[in-house]
Amino acid sequence: MSLVADVVASIRSRGGKEKTGKLGIDGQLEELVKRAEEGRVGVFQALGSRYSKLTTALHDTTLLHDRVNAALRDLTNLHDSIEQEVESGVKSSVGEVGGLVRRWKEVVVGLEAANTLLKIHTLFDEAHNAQLIHSFLTTAENLAKVELLLQETSEKEVEGNLEIISSLKAELLIRRTQLGYTIGEVWGETVTWDEERLNDGSQSVSLLIHVVNGKSSQNNCEELQHILGAFYLLGELQRRITGLGKNLMRHFFGPIISSNAAVKVVERSDGYSIKVTQPKGPEEKASAILVFGRLQQTFLMLHKSLLCIKVHTDSADGNEDDEGLSLMQLLGKEIGEEFTELLIKECLAEAVPCSRAQLDEYEEVKRATEDFQQFLSGNGFYNAQDKSIIEYAANVDVVFSNKACAHILEQAREMMKRPIHVTVCVTPLEPDGGLIIQDETGQKLVKSTLRLEQLLAAKTFNLPKCQISASVCELVELIYKTMDEACTSSPQYAGRLFYTVRNILTLYCHVVPTSHAHELATLPQQAAVVHNNSMYLAHHALLLGLQYKNRLPQALRDNTLTTVDLAQQLRKMATATFLKAMQGHRTTLIDSLRDSAGLDTIGCDTSGVNKAQQGMRQVLHQLQLLRRVWQDVLPHTVYTKAMGTLVGSVVEEVVTRVVSLEDISADAALALINLLNLFKDNVPALFQVEGDARTNPGDVVRQVRLWGKFCELIVILGASLRDILDRWAEGKGPLAHEFTPDEAKQLIRALFQNTDRRAQVLARIK
Repeated sequence: MSLVADVVASIRSRGGKEKTGKLGIDGQLEELVKRAEEGRVGVFQALGSRYSKLTTALHDTTLLHDRVNAALRDLTNLHDSIEQEVESGVKSSVGEVGGLVRRWKEVVVGLEAANTLLKIHTLFDEAHNAQLIHSFLTTAENLAKVELLLQETSEKEVEGNLEIISSLKAELLIRRTQLGYTIGEVWGETVTWDEERLNDGSQSVSLLIHVVNGKSSQNNCEELQHILGAFYLLGELQRRITGLGKNLMRHFFGPIISSNAAVKVVERSDGYSIKVTQPKGPEEKASAILVFGRLQQTFLMLHKSLLCIKVHTDSADGNEDDEGLSLMQLLGKEIGEEFTELLIKECLAEAVPCSRAQLDEYEEVKRATEDFQQFLSGNGFYNAQDKSIIEYAANVDVVFSNKACAHILEQAREMMKRPIHVTVCVTPLEPDGGLIIQDETGQKLVKSTLRLEQLLAAKTFNLPKCQISASVCELVELIYKTMDEACTSSPQYAGRLFYTVRNILTLYCHVVPTSHAHELATLPQQAAVVHNNSMYLAHHALLLGLQYKNRLPQALRDNTLTTVDLAQQLRKMATATFLKAMQGHRTTLIDSLRDSAGLDTIGCDTSGVNKAQQGMRQVLHQLQLLRRVWQDVLPHTVYTKAMGTLVGSVVEEVVTRVVSLEDISADAALALINLLNLFKDNVPALFQVEGDARTNPGDVVRQVRLWGKFCELIVILGASLRDILDRWAEGKGPLAHEFTPDEAKQLIRALFQNTDRRAQVLARIK
């Protein structure tokens, strides 16, 4: 009779609390406990010897496993019999049977712990055998089961305190590390990158996807699928996808989109090859259609050889029947956003035309963009809801207007940076030429609403003859071309174009002083030409809005479209630029006088005459140089005012120094007269512009401040006391008109010795 049958029969035959019945159950339970304890101890000893003490391997694992399982089955049968058939009998023996039950539960817990350890050992063995035959997915799955069992065991009270658990965890970590290293080596041998620098300076990068162990294409995909599945179970899949995505963006997609790289795909007997060759140095970017073709060629080969593989991940909605996510989908999640941004910035944005005449050609780009979007969505790289590149390509109006205006500004900036010294001559309009106001068709308005023809003379907005940079003529042509295009555009685009023109004029005020700063500070012609350029632009800005108001779209005619405010800004810039150059020239002239040091000592020592003459000749040379540079560049009025200002500064410096002398001998006075006459004789010619009938030497009197005082000083230096008194004429003569009483007295004291006659003259000057 079986163990369970004996226990049941013994319980039925006893009545009350007969000792024989109790001994029968106790004896059978003790026997069962003994058998269970033998099995549990055997398991602990065997596994402890293998995983903790690292001694001989367990040879009788199967026998112990059978013994433990048999004991567990007998315990289960005994438990069922106790519950079903002897429940009433046990009620009368609660105290005695309760102890047996507790004993029985302790045995069950011990056997369950032993059974769990045997399962872990079995999984370890199966994982090891699977790894030997390169069944990496099975190996990873078994290790994952071991990890789950160890986690459950650690949470239990009895098993969690066993020393062998920590040893098994360490063993699991070692097995996982070894598996990850092995799979990584296989993956590295399967997917390899090869960089090569060619003789012509170009650089090529090849991606080689080898067939694993010479297997067929289908078996190779299954092998790679197992490898990727093992990567996922080991927590390495995301890192591998990130590395693959970075390499593809760096070596393939980036060069194809940005650097006009060529693509070559080859299907070989040992796998697949994709080669991207990047040319040396900057080249013209490929068209968007060509870029789409190369990208599609690359994606097709990648999908065929690698990216079509499905991987079971947690993101597959947890459906057991789901095939999982393809590597293409996982790659799209990793680099899709970066790829889209690069494609839009370096390809689609470049393909958008800069003029409306090229918009028809852009339709082909839009169709190619839609086909490429569908291709990527069909292969899983993009989600079905992701329409980024299509939306960008379709929103051509906004993109076109942005790019067209940016292109116009870039053209304008390039013109502003061109050399200033390449000039052309601007001549004024004929005296009978009227102001031109155009209608919607570009024809001259016979009757203007403001009647400017009647209100303003023809020369009111006439620019005088001068020289301007050829680049500024091109800039003005660009401005009018932009305004002409605005007249035939949509209201939104026309508004953008008009404000682009305003931005051009504003940009000029900032770019030119910065990009030509060195030339403006060192070359006199440059500052003069920039002054004329700015005035020329201001001249056109005055009536630009009024000229085109009636030709712009109706929606813009009711708004105030003007550039008059920018005309004032341009004029300020012209004035500031030229005044800054004038200050530099004035400083140079004054320094030439002061460096000679002749005027300071000539009063008492005529040996400084030569130095003084040298300094004066240097000043005249500099002024004559400015005359040659400026007389054909600046408008006549501006030139005469500029030259008069500089000559006036020199005159003021000379008069101040001579008047401040305390003692002037007769010889020194004669030397000063010769020196000042040298300057006086050469200055009038500075105001004579060749070929201009409006100029004459007499302009020096009107343009040079203190010129009369300078001429009067020459007279006083050679006059007698009687002549000085006559020229003072009781405060009404030419001397009194140019000099103050104190200055006149200072000159008299310096020129004449202290005599009664001098005292009488000084007394009459007041």
